[in-house]
Amino acid sequence: MDASFAARIPTQRSASCREVHFPEALYTRLLDTTTAVHAAGLKSFGLLLADPSDPRYPFVATDVAFFDPVKNRRNEPAMRSAFEAQGTYFRAYDDAGFVADPGELLQIYRDLDASGLEAVALFHVHRRQPANFSVIDFRLHNPAYAWHLIISLRDPAAPVLRAFRVDKDVTSDFGISPHEHNEGSELTYPGPEVAPLRLVVDAGVAARLVRSPA
Repeated sequence: MDASFAARIPTQRSASCREVHFPEALYTRLLDTTTAVHAAGLKSFGLLLADPSDPRYPFVATDVAFFDPVKNRRNEPAMRSAFEAQGTYFRAYDDAGFVADPGELLQIYRDLDASGLEAVALFHVHRRQPANFSVIDFRLHNPAYAWHLIISLRDPAAPVLRAFRVDKDVTSDFGISPHEHNEGSELTYPGPEVAPLRLVVDAGVAARLVRSPA
């Protein structure tokens, strides 16, 4: 994502926020779409959106923009080499990782201009891994986003959604390189910059807490 996009992504308003809110319709749409894409042998990823006037912003999502999984740039030569340099897992599975198509990203932001919504977080699916925020997830996380949603579909009949607050400094390491010789990048990131958030699904005036595994 270039600087012009990153500059428009909101920074957090509350230093004490420990939960994110979803309407039930969005929660259902996320599960239905990501499960269908997974069944087709592809990986879902995209942006979660919200109205900037919402007092819970940016720790709230009211809509979603799905990237076309067929346009995932992960396996273009330069990116494939960079992912494969992150360990055995990334050499074994060519759908481990995602890179958005620049043209599609541009169109999404044009659509956001017209809608009045803003992107508040990234989400992506783990097709085989648990819903952990991994070492590579941290390295590729844009520090302009306050949180990230992981959806694990290693058991499609029992999806697991986990949200994570990510306090990543803008000077932190960002990106991956084909010149690295890493191993275990799919394992959980151990640093203090990442903390779980409660995911609350709002059904009408009531709220239902989606419990994360311990």
